[in-house]
Amino acid sequence: MKTKNAVASGFHPRRWPGFHPELRGHEFRVPFLFLVAFLLLLTPIPGFADDAPDPDPAPPPGPDPVLSTLTFRDAFLPPGTPSVALHADETAMFWNPAGIAMSGVYYLGYAWKGTYYDDDVQIQSHYALTKARGFGIGIMRDDFSEGVKTTTLFSIAPPITDKFSLGWTGKWKGGFNFDVGAMAVLGRHLSFGFVGRNVRYKPNVRRYWESGLALYAVPGRFNCHFDVIVEDSPWRAETAFGGGFNLNLEQGVSVSASYFTDGEGHGIARIGLRISLPGNTLEGEYTQYQNEYQTMGVRIAARNP
Repeated sequence: MKTKNAVASGFHPRRWPGFHPELRGHEFRVPFLFLVAFLLLLTPIPGFADDAPDPDPAPPPGPDPVLSTLTFRDAFLPPGTPSVALHADETAMFWNPAGIAMSGVYYLGYAWKGTYYDDDVQIQSHYALTKARGFGIGIMRDDFSEGVKTTTLFSIAPPITDKFSLGWTGKWKGGFNFDVGAMAVLGRHLSFGFVGRNVRYKPNVRRYWESGLALYAVPGRFNCHFDVIVEDSPWRAETAFGGGFNLNLEQGVSVSASYFTDGEGHGIARIGLRISLPGNTLEGEYTQYQNEYQTMGVRIAARNP
């Protein structure tokens, strides 16, 4: 039975059984103009940004462009569980924008990530602000050995039902590209996510299609996830897969671990630690690649219901 406040806010009083305890469902409330704007954003605009110079060479810059799908998919994303079915905080802008609609709180986050390969170091900074069940804005700054590149992001994520959402993220970095995603809660113990990254075809940009399934074996305490990543780039067609788990301990502490492989001798092992305090989150992550490619990341986020 819904309380008076629950009806007013559009929330169900029960909690969504996910890794993030603050996630909640919502009623079917999609403002008409909001939905129209979302559909218009999905429509390509002829000539828009086509003439804008794109400074990225092909293949893209970084420590070594011939490294696997896993290297680039993972290194360019902020710290967090590597599953598109689990992100519902501000990092959903980068992993799966549909997750923004699954959150009932506002997030303001900053993430730092260092990538190390031989003598080359790449530093990333992520700034993101997301509105509960609505939209997000963000900036991603990459410090390559070739120079500095800044990407501006804007996400929109209308909640279609209390258990299904869509999301879109536009990305501007010289030219224009976008990501599209979907997320669904399947009963009490399952959630599913799908995302396409850099959907607009460009000869010098990596394009990914990824799907993930999360199983909440003990809702609110323990979950595991499985993901499949397909790269569909002009110079590479590759499939990677893997999974991991999240375990919530006492006092707001949780740990995570995962392993992904592309089946061609490239593997990624990740471990993470997350501390959630009232209104704040601190997250750290270490990633080790079999080819001595490493990343370390820290994320700090403030949330407000």
